[in-house]
Amino acid sequence: MSFYSSGSVKTIYLDPKSFVDGRRAVFELDGHHMAYLPNMRILDVGVFGQAGGKYNEFVGVNAVIKEVGLFDGKTKLSEAREYALYRGFQLQNVKNAKSASVTSIKNINQLGYQQLKGGQAQYLGIQDETAVARNASKGGEVDLREVLPMLSAVTHLPTDLMPNLRLEVVFDTAVLRQVLMNDTHAIAGQLIPVLAVDVLDDKPIVDKLTRALGKGVQWLEIEHDQVVFNAFAQDGGAADQAVVQEVNFKLDGFKGKSVERLLQVKEIADPAKTINANVVQGYGRYASQAVLNEKIQYRLNGRNILPDSGAVSSAERLGYVVDTYGDCFAYPGSNSVDIDPTEVVSFGAAAGSVIGGALSYNGIYIGEKVMDLQVQQSRTGLEDTTNLRPSTDALNLHFYGEVKKGLVVQNNGSYLVVNL
Repeated sequence: MSFYSSGSVKTIYLDPKSFVDGRRAVFELDGHHMAYLPNMRILDVGVFGQAGGKYNEFVGVNAVIKEVGLFDGKTKLSEAREYALYRGFQLQNVKNAKSASVTSIKNINQLGYQQLKGGQAQYLGIQDETAVARNASKGGEVDLREVLPMLSAVTHLPTDLMPNLRLEVVFDTAVLRQVLMNDTHAIAGQLIPVLAVDVLDDKPIVDKLTRALGKGVQWLEIEHDQVVFNAFAQDGGAADQAVVQEVNFKLDGFKGKSVERLLQVKEIADPAKTINANVVQGYGRYASQAVLNEKIQYRLNGRNILPDSGAVSSAERLGYVVDTYGDCFAYPGSNSVDIDPTEVVSFGAAAGSVIGGALSYNGIYIGEKVMDLQVQQSRTGLEDTTNLRPSTDALNLHFYGEVKKGLVVQNNGSYLVVNL
């Protein structure tokens, strides 16, 4: 933007106004006759306490974050709930090359594979590790424009219009958050996060930009709803073999709202089941689990969205995800229980089988106001006594919908955030 060349923009680094280790950080963005620019970044996201500890290989340092919200006093401007599961989808929603060269470095994860001589593919980059001391441990970076959609829509956040701006980040470093790949590795505490933000301190330019806000700003807020896929009666026992479980979920969280895209993430309900011999298996609790013979249909305002019986194969479901959201980092068996990826993917020292069926997302385009939204879904049971058995176990089904929001500046100098 042209105001960068005016000399009125400077980058500042803010410490939290309040910080409770493992719980919460609050950053206050105050000032008069100035504006904060939307390219905000949280730096030094991570933990310390273990020499050589590896961050979660799927979401990296994002595992420590539960929620992120941008507020002006009591007004919620933009918020990310159930953050790490959606962030996992975002991190694989790019080309393989970008995963290897950009996102894996910022987030300290291990996505983006290279081909080996023997035919298998694996992550060959360097993953930063934790250290015993806080000042020696490595942390990552979160670009808030990627997780708070409002920041990708506005040119600036003027302090005269929004005098009580603050960023709140909720953390959780408990063992079952799977921040590190081994649950015996000690976490003594968090790195103290820092907020990097550009400030425009030139009142005439700020006032000119703020007048342009009067024309209105629109964005797609990511809102969340959740239901449960109940466990089979025998939880993987012999009587569950070939039993078809059909369910119909009604999503009231999006009622009365204009929704664009809708994503479903299938989380294993008990995260302890994704740990074996103290080691997080594959992508752990942040995977979206594939199930046997999955079928899905969406019923919107009294009609089916998908033709016929809906998406009835892993290839169809992946096709809808890519058509709706674009390129995804994937490998054979990434969204299916029918393919063992061991021969084509190596997961570090472990076999590629630990990430089989770990990226089984469902996505669809809605593109209208929701008055009634139902999801009809089914899976087939497998006799399975292993620790991780998503085809019969309880799953938390998380739905992330893009809801149309707008910022309306009123004549009295106040504003409203509204559903469009």
